Amino acid sequence: MRTVLRRLRRRLRRRGIGLLHVYVGLLLLFLFLPLAVLVLFSFSASGQLRFPITGLALRWYQEVFSSSAVIDGILASLGVAAVTGAVVATVGTLAAVAVNRYRFRGSAVVAGMILAPAALPGLVIGIALLNFFGDIHLTLSLLTVMIGHVIYTLPYFYLVLSARLRRFDPMLEEVATDMGAGPLQRFRRVTAPLIAPAIVASAFVVLALSWDEFQITFFTIGDQSTLPLVIWSRARLSIDPSVNAIGTLMVAGSLLVVIFTRRFIAESYS
Repeated sequence: MRTVLRRLRRRLRRRGIGLLHVYVGLLLLFLFLPLAVLVLFSFSASGQLRFPITGLALRWYQEVFSSSAVIDGILASLGVAAVTGAVVATVGTLAAVAVNRYRFRGSAVVAGMILAPAALPGLVIGIALLNFFGDIHLTLSLLTVMIGHVIYTLPYFYLVLSARLRRFDPMLEEVATDMGAGPLQRFRRVTAPLIAPAIVASAFVVLALSWDEFQITFFTIGDQSTLPLVIWSRARLSIDPSVNAIGTLMVAGSLLVVIFTRRFIAESYS
């Protein structure tokens, strides 16, 4: 066995492939093989989740797009993600600029409070919000879901934008001040354009997190359903082949978000 491993190592070294490359390849295979299987079974004509696949068809996608429950779930998820992204982008930008650009008493406490939800499991946040909404007699709806998603995603937006602000040269703002620009004009003409790519990239991260969030949504939603809840309701009792099609659509949407996020992050750090 050792002899075989030595020969394998020699062959890999001759081709410029080290053990680290092999390890990374196996890790990526482990991570993405289930997704590949999910996409493959979403085109299975028989709907049986086993190999070999007897044929390929689009019947499960047709079933998904003809289901009012799935369409309503998609629209609800998109609406929650859009509102969450807009609110987090506004609040997070102001918070990041205030904490990183201005020195005031309690700035460390404010930053700690913003980042605290990132250290808590979604289950804990969901239960806490459920009790809070019950105490203030607020009816569970998509509004309460949005509040939960804002609390959950704000730390991630803040972290990405804060990293960009730390690379931002404060001398540019000082020059604008010397030229007579006020705080609002300085932010609008100097700061905002320079950090805009980071804001957009952070907003895409928020959209991706809100799009497939389940735990907080489960505890804070009323009689409506987002797309992750539709998947859960279909998969918890039996294996529904249409779930593979829904999962594939979610993966495709997440990949689009990742592509745009990568583009804007690269632009913000260039």
